[in-house]
Amino acid sequence: MPRPSGPCTSTTSRNTSTPERALESYRDEFPVLERKAYLISASLGPVSERSRRYLTGYIDAWATKGAPDHVWLEDIFPAMGRLKTTFAALAGCDPDELAITTNISIALSSVASCLDFSGPRRKIILSELDFPTDGHVWLAQERRGAEVVWLRSEDGLTIPIEAYDQAIDEDTALVMVNRVLYRSSALVDAKQVCGIARERGALSFVDDYHGIGIVPLDLRDLGCDLYTAGTLKWLCGGPGMALLYARRELLPSLEPTVTGWFATQEPFSFDNQHLDYHPTARRLEHGTPPAPVFFIAQGGLEIIREVTPERIRERQGELTDHVIALADEAGFPVRTPRARSARGGVANVGVGPGAERICHALLERDVCTDFRGDGLRISPHFFNTEADIDRCFHELRALL
Repeated sequence: MPRPSGPCTSTTSRNTSTPERALESYRDEFPVLERKAYLISASLGPVSERSRRYLTGYIDAWATKGAPDHVWLEDIFPAMGRLKTTFAALAGCDPDELAITTNISIALSSVASCLDFSGPRRKIILSELDFPTDGHVWLAQERRGAEVVWLRSEDGLTIPIEAYDQAIDEDTALVMVNRVLYRSSALVDAKQVCGIARERGALSFVDDYHGIGIVPLDLRDLGCDLYTAGTLKWLCGGPGMALLYARRELLPSLEPTVTGWFATQEPFSFDNQHLDYHPTARRLEHGTPPAPVFFIAQGGLEIIREVTPERIRERQGELTDHVIALADEAGFPVRTPRARSARGGVANVGVGPGAERICHALLERDVCTDFRGDGLRISPHFFNTEADIDRCFHELRALL
């Protein structure tokens, strides 16, 4: 199979002499935009033609080469390497500090299995506004001696830094923080939380599924010990693909009991009687990886890398401002911070107890949003236009 040409071969640098491509020109990359007002990237980013080409290339290689040694060594393993390199460029870390896994739940469980809760440091600090799987995984550790401490929100939208400051103490093992809260899209000052945790001897773990790709990131500056994010949403890379970062200095101390043969130094030694972890973040990987998703994810990651989170952040600010203005005009409450600097890529618009019904009725009209509670989560991406949002509110007014 010939190597994909173009952006796939140059993920670590940008050609600064090339003029920036107009954002609307990327609409041709996403066929669904021809038919739908696609405002649901916070739940599922659309698939690109580039991802389709890479996946087809993999399937062609599988069909023509047949022998697994050729397909794995010439196609799948290089694809895993490209993914780590591309993601590392987005996140501000080194590729060997990244492990590939299938979802955030497995990433969290792998790290949790490394921790010893038999000593004085048993507390896990979480916010009640964090994504549910974060709570589920850490609650499961209570049977191993962990103590989960919940931070409460006064307004249902935000968690103040003071709450973390008061909760983190000498008994804290790990602090979980979501850089962007999934329901309200409020930003949390994760850098400050990680700093407090570090000062008090606790680990910090950032779940950034709702921030990666749309809020610029530099993991060195963020200062976290651990970080995870997936490709399903803003990265337009589909399900079944998440990455887990572990700070290099921390790696030797991480010995997960949730593991598999791809976490070992020599997986193809087929030695089933010794467990020697790989020296890099690969020690946090598991069994045979789901190869097709790597090719789908690469297409999405490349596009986000080309456009850059900085440009995406600016454009999303304009689009979510437009959502908020139309919601105000229609008399709908807004459950998202109004200041651009305080929110991610979602505007949560209250539509009442019939939110699920309204969301499904919009889907029937080719307007894609999702709902949480009594609010619609409207999540435009960089390729959306004000016309997409106008269409959403036109249909919404017709329904109500």
